[in-house]
Formats: sequence, structure tokens, C-alpha cells
Amino acid sequence: SFSGNIKEEISRQLSPARHCQIAELAAIISMCGAVMIDSRGHAALKIHTENLAVARKSFTLLRRTFNIVVDIAIRVNREKGSSYYYIVVKKHEDAVRVLQAAKLINPYGEVEEELSVVKNVVIQETCCKRAFLRGVFLASGSMSDPEKSYHFEIVCSTQEKAEELQSLLTAYEIDAKIVMRKKHYVVYVKEGSQIVELLGLTGAHVSLMQLENVRIVKEMRNSVN
Repeated sequence: SFSGNIKEEISRQLSPARHCQIAELAAIISMCGAVMIDSRGHAALKIHTENLAVARKSFTLLRRTFNIVVDIAIRVNREKGSSYYYIVVKKHEDAVRVLQAAKLINPYGEVEEELSVVKNVVIQETCCKRAFLRGVFLASGSMSDPEKSYHFEIVCSTQEKAEELQSLLTAYEIDAKIVMRKKHYVVYVKEGSQIVELLGLTGAHVSLMQLENVRIVKEMRNSVN
């Protein structure tokens, strides 16, 4: 799918700066991660995804950025013909180190996500904002086949996350809307030129050119009609 091609393209990109790598990892954890606390108060970090590209990128970021050895599990659903990937950081000290760097834990050791786009130090720099958007799309984004329609969306678990993401996109003059769908909040963009801008921000330049080619052909057809 076109959406799958975008994810495959951006999953192979690795920001040279460590702060950008942390921003992208923070986005992935925020969208499809979970923190598990046992009876002793020890934390473990788990990233769960159905997309191999997301699993591969999570593994790479944890290894490159934090030099952490992670456990990988794959669960196959033969009925649906799909696979689920689990990237797990079992060691308490390693999990806390990642959560602290991603600003997903407060000074008291409590899991607390700093969602504010203005205050969140993880995405203060322009390059980090782009890396964050790349991670968000990888973890929970999708795009329709441009031959049929222009529709770019990111599914969020809470309204607060959706609104913060919307404000981040608004800063780039992208008119993102929010709609509720099956207990989730979906941030979406339907304007072709703005989707091109979004793909550029995430670094999906090959997919961007493919979309532009489709748009040119469609415009020519409309002109002929």
C-alpha cells in the first residue's frame, strides 16, 4: 500500500543527532508504547505494533541511542494472517533511562507524559519536531491511495494527544482536523498540497514525488475535462 511504502521509507532514516533520535522514540512510545510496573515498583517498557517497519525502527533507536539490549517477541495470528511485534525493555534501570530522556516520567518516578508542544523540551528544536512527526506517523499514521483520494491521518488514544498534535501541525500552517472514531481521536488532513508538505516534514521524499506525480496527472485530467 502507499501508506506501507511511506512507513518503509521513513523507517530506514536515522537522524544523526541524538536529541532527534530521542524525539522520534518518544513519539513511538507515546503512540504505541506501554509501561508495566511490577509489585516491587520496577518498570518495564513495551512497544507493541503490527508493522514490521515500526518494530525495526524501535529496535534500532533503542540500540543506537541508549545501547540497550531488548527482547523481541512475534505473535502470529493465523486466522487473520497478521503478525504482532513486541519490543520489550525488561531491565528497570534501562526502562527508566529511556522514559526520563523522552520526558515520559516525572522527577518523582511517576509515569507522566508531557504533552505540551510549547513546554516539551523533547521537541523544542525544528529538527526534533520533524523527527517527532516521523515517529508519530510510523506508530499510528496511515494514508489512502492518492489515486483514489487524498487522506492522511494519525490515530490518537486521547483527545489531549490529538489536540497537541493538531497544534504542532498548525505551526506548519497545515489545517488538520479532529474527528472521533470508535473511541479514538483521529487527526486528519485532506488537502493534497498540505499532505505533500507533511510528507516533506517526515522525510518521505520518494513518496512525496509519487504523490506529486499523481496530483499532476489528476490536474491534467481535470483541465482536459
